[in-house]
Amino acid sequence: MRRSGRQDPRRRGGRGQSRTRASLSLDQIIEAAIATLDAVGAEKVTLRGLAAQLDSGVASLYWYASGKDELMAIVADELLGRALDDADALIADGLATPPVFAAYPEMVPAEATSTATAEALRDVRRLVLCLFVQMIEHRWLAGQLIKAGPDEHNSLSYWERIGQALQRTELDLTSQFHASLTVVNYASGMGAEVSQSAIDRESMEDTEAEFAEQIDRWASFDEEEFPFVHSVLGEFAKFDEKSEFIVGLDLVLSGIERLSWG
Repeated sequence: MRRSGRQDPRRRGGRGQSRTRASLSLDQIIEAAIATLDAVGAEKVTLRGLAAQLDSGVASLYWYASGKDELMAIVADELLGRALDDADALIADGLATPPVFAAYPEMVPAEATSTATAEALRDVRRLVLCLFVQMIEHRWLAGQLIKAGPDEHNSLSYWERIGQALQRTELDLTSQFHASLTVVNYASGMGAEVSQSAIDRESMEDTEAEFAEQIDRWASFDEEEFPFVHSVLGEFAKFDEKSEFIVGLDLVLSGIERLSWG
């Protein structure tokens, strides 16, 4: 697991509470927390329930985290680290995207785009898609990343990797800063939107029927008043969460690419 550089969690909690020696390893707790979060969602997870699942006292969890919020931050940071590891593995294999996105076309740089910028944006795209794969597998993750503090090690490392890639472009420092925030915020914000939509669909009795009904409702509105809505209704036939995310990401990166021309 990727947690290099992490501050010893046993020294972080403090807050005046005594800590007994942990009977569980942090890795055991993280794996159990991920499995529980995937099964029931972030709202229903409690430290007491997690401790019971691990057949341990809740004090074992408090050895590593001062409460649920800190434990959630640790777990989310672990998954961010896995995204970084996945990106490194793809680089080692000479691949531009995770396998689940293999069917989607790669970005083709414009003639005005330098080789350095094209390669940098390819690296940014790979990083963001690796994170999105984690968001697909763990639907609660994107929402947690929006709430996460900036000081978790892998969270900072992720932003650093995005920033270092942008430093290889022709963007000035201010543009690098804003571009890095735009990319990071797109990843977590759009990831949360897509994840919540998937959760909502899972709660439906008949997803396809309810979605078809939604299309029919839009189609029933006056076409003269809503010409654009009517023009794009057919696009939903080829609409899924991966295409929604990657097409939006490519639009963001295309805007950054054009900024580099100036």
